[in-house]
Amino acid sequence: MSASWTTQRLSARRLTELLGDWRGDGHGYLELADSVSLLVRDGRIVPGTALPAERPLSEALGVSRTTVSAGYQRLRETGVVLSRRGSGTVVRSSGAASPEPWAASEQDIDLSSACPEPWSGLAELGARAMAEHSDAFRLVGYDTLGLPALRAAIAERYTLRGLPTAPEQVMVTLGAQHAIFLIARTLLRRGDRSLIESPSYPHARQALAATGALVAELPVGGGYDAASTLEIAARTSPRLAYLIPDHHNPTGLRMPEELKSRLITTLAGQGAHIIADETTAELALGEPRRIAPFAAFAGQEHHQDAILTVGSTGKTVWGGMRVGWIRAAPDLIGRLEAARRVGDLGTGTWEQVLAMLALERYDTILAERARQLTPRHRLLVARLAEELPEWTLTPATGGISVWADLGARASTRLSRAAGRLGVQLPPGPKFGSPGTFERFVRLPFSAPEAEISEAVTRLAEAWRNRGEASPSQALSEAVI
Repeated sequence: MSASWTTQRLSARRLTELLGDWRGDGHGYLELADSVSLLVRDGRIVPGTALPAERPLSEALGVSRTTVSAGYQRLRETGVVLSRRGSGTVVRSSGAASPEPWAASEQDIDLSSACPEPWSGLAELGARAMAEHSDAFRLVGYDTLGLPALRAAIAERYTLRGLPTAPEQVMVTLGAQHAIFLIARTLLRRGDRSLIESPSYPHARQALAATGALVAELPVGGGYDAASTLEIAARTSPRLAYLIPDHHNPTGLRMPEELKSRLITTLAGQGAHIIADETTAELALGEPRRIAPFAAFAGQEHHQDAILTVGSTGKTVWGGMRVGWIRAAPDLIGRLEAARRVGDLGTGTWEQVLAMLALERYDTILAERARQLTPRHRLLVARLAEELPEWTLTPATGGISVWADLGARASTRLSRAAGRLGVQLPPGPKFGSPGTFERFVRLPFSAPEAEISEAVTRLAEAWRNRGEASPSQALSEAVI
């Protein structure tokens, strides 16, 4: 670990919040070590962070100092942390750590990433780009606004979906996450109020919090309650709100159209800006259908100007195609471009050419995705009904995941148990504020069907054994 890092210290109270319901029966120090490892792996504790001293953490958790000391020793043995003079127990970089007891292998199933495989026509698209657009190699190779032809194609797509759009209302970005972070750091200042659905895309929450803004929550996990949603929006009066109104991540739900209009009126009427993340909006289950953009439900033109719509090719075409975009009022596009120049020099020309050609065939691509994702979703629901009937799933209408209510506060324990069986499953609290959603997990249905079926088999075994230690853990416990 580089000595130039600035160590940030995690308080005992904050770590206790992050850990949630971490304790198993009879293996406290192992549960503590595994839970901290999970937080590091998920990025909720970043490299260079100093963990709390043993005494205050033991007091905060209500366990003996011996338990904490043994847990920290196991973290050192597995390479997750090291002792650093003057800083205490510090998290190492991910590349420096030794493999965890459930380190990834070829047989592992990764449920932490909800992203379909590359579109089948991608190679053909690349060949066509080379044949028809080799002149792109005579350009500088990047730009901060986007190729005029691509901006026009994105604008045309919005117009086709019912939202008239001009190319000057579009900026091309390095994917959706880049767009979200750029908007947040441009429009938010420390101490501003922001609003995000809960649960939601975790990196969006991090983007809001990174600006120093206060982050309020809009509950959506159990569906959309119009009265509660509007009351919270009015009471919060945020400067910026982040929403996934169609095929929400992680629930797969859609916001009712009437609520969309009323929520826009409430938020924009207070002077708020709204990020409408439509990365998965056009991934519908069943027959492909046209999904109207969130901004199309704005009753007044100046309310529409308060909405910044984010899109991407990452979930529809290929995760490796790092091309996203922002649709916004032209003056906001100008502000975003000026702010962007501080952090990056623009989006690569060649990727933009590929994205432009993909948009020409976008309806074909979306139809193929619907044929893939619909049976995968159906299989996931059926297999869970067979193996884990006590779990309750959200009735997803699209997107790439469902939100599962486990019926017990055991998400973190399930995540650890699944990891030992080769399934990487983020615990529910990753999708909300610390300490929440211990009853829930996100289950993607973007993987091939054989993988989904095997994942459910392993999850059922992990669920049955979530409170038990593995043989290697039991032996280690006996030594202590």
